[in-house]
Amino acid sequence: MDNLFGFDEIRVRQPGRLLAGRASFEIFGDGKTLLATVVETEGRSTFAKITKLIPHTRALDVMNEAGQPLFALVLESSEFAADLIDPDEKLIGKVRIAGSRREYTLVNGDDEVVAKAVGDLAVKRFTVSGPGLPPFAEIRKTWAGPLKESLTSADNYTVKFTRAVAVPPDVRVLTVMVPVVLDLARYGPV
Repeated sequence: MDNLFGFDEIRVRQPGRLLAGRASFEIFGDGKTLLATVVETEGRSTFAKITKLIPHTRALDVMNEAGQPLFALVLESSEFAADLIDPDEKLIGKVRIAGSRREYTLVNGDDEVVAKAVGDLAVKRFTVSGPGLPPFAEIRKTWAGPLKESLTSADNYTVKFTRAVAVPPDVRVLTVMVPVVLDLARYGPV
């Protein structure tokens, strides 16, 4: 995990499906290098998809390009938080969601705030900064193309890190998970 997201620009892409049974995302580094996939562990019934019922807890597995588990992301809708847990069941950190879905607080495994992602009014552009640090990343919801945008609820995101601030690996991982949490919390089931 130390160098997993060690790129200046990371793209998070949600594959477009008309009636997806479970949420999934692909995370790419520079060029088209697949770094990880994020897949919901349990699908939802057709009735739940149609009525847009959100399960109380959503669990997603994050795996490397070879399919080996890296960590799990567990979104607890009643607590407005997502836990990032390593394969040994140790807490890596949390992404806490503000009620407006425009602010996300990144907390490390020791329950210390390490960064905040604050979005604009359209909730399409987020600035990420740490306590006492200048902004070190920007998260943007990007255009997915006419077919994907009009026929599916799938979205694309870009995470750009600045070189001016050294970002620890665990904070990078939490920052890259913000678009996944944002998509699940703000836009609901896929």
